Parts: sequence; C-alpha cells; structure tokens
Amino acid sequence: MSAIPVEPRKEDKFKRRVQRVAREQDLSRQRDLVQRVCADLNIDLLTCAAALVFMNQPNLYPSLKRQPAAAEADRAPAPQYKMVRYRLAVGSQHQVSRDQIQAVLVSESGVDKKRIGRIDIRDTYTLVELPDGMPADIFQLLAETEIGSQKLNIKRIKPNKFRQQRNVGGEENGG
Repeated sequence: MSAIPVEPRKEDKFKRRVQRVAREQDLSRQRDLVQRVCADLNIDLLTCAAALVFMNQPNLYPSLKRQPAAAEADRAPAPQYKMVRYRLAVGSQHQVSRDQIQAVLVSESGVDKKRIGRIDIRDTYTLVELPDGMPADIFQLLAETEIGSQKLNIKRIKPNKFRQQRNVGGEENGG
C-alpha cells in the first residue's frame, strides 16, 4: 500500500496541534475511552487513532475518488459568467465536506450546482466561487444558514490589490 503524501504545511500544522494538546492537556480520560473503544470494536490503537484523525481532519489527504474529477474540472472551459469568491466560516475542523457545502448552497440559494465554482476547504474556513449578482436576501439567508452547528457567515472576498501589485512590481529582478 503506497502512502499518499499530505501537504507538508498541513501535516506540520497537524503535528503542532497534536504536540500542543499532548503537552498541555490531561488526556487520561480520553486514553481510557480510546482503550475501551479499541476493545469493544476489536481494533488496534493505530487504526483507532487513524479513524480519529479522519474524523477530525477529513480533508487532510486528497480524496482519491475526487482527483480525476478535479483534474477534469481544471481542463473544463472557463465559465461564461463572472464568478465572485466568498468566504464561509466552516472548514475541515468543522468536519464539512465539499458535497455538504455544495448541497447547502444549492438548497438555500437556488444556485445551479453546475454554476458553483471552485470550493477550497481550509482548516477554519472555506473559499467558494459563486456567480456574480447574488441577491441581498439570499446572501443574508446564507449568512445565517448552518452546517452542523456552525453558521456559514458568508462574506464576499474583495480582490487583493496588494497581492496583484506585489506580483507586478514588488520584486526586483537582479541584473
């Protein structure tokens, strides 16, 4: 079985979080619970730990099932309508999936599933591209909508002019 690499940045952040919790928290009750779960389910500690990692960080590794679809999406022609990037206050730490986010956006806003652009799930938030011109009442509804017990708290992301300027003239060429 070949290992699928996780992004080094995500792995490092995960390791730091584990180290901090192991160092700063009394985990005796959790250790007892893990031992009972392993015994009751007849699984080894490593399998239990892996399941707990998956439950806490479902997007730590790229999904094998979705890689071909993502590659096809990258090759697809650009949409014929203007897209706007939004930030949702849900991320992988809230155990959300791309499908859950897409389903909520379709059901609550009425946007066509095919018109939802890129969905980029980060640790504490998600970036999503939606068609321009979202009505204010739909925007407010999405701001109050929850996935699990976490409000989406949708916010429109303004293009980062600083980043654009830095890329154009911020770095001098040596010569």
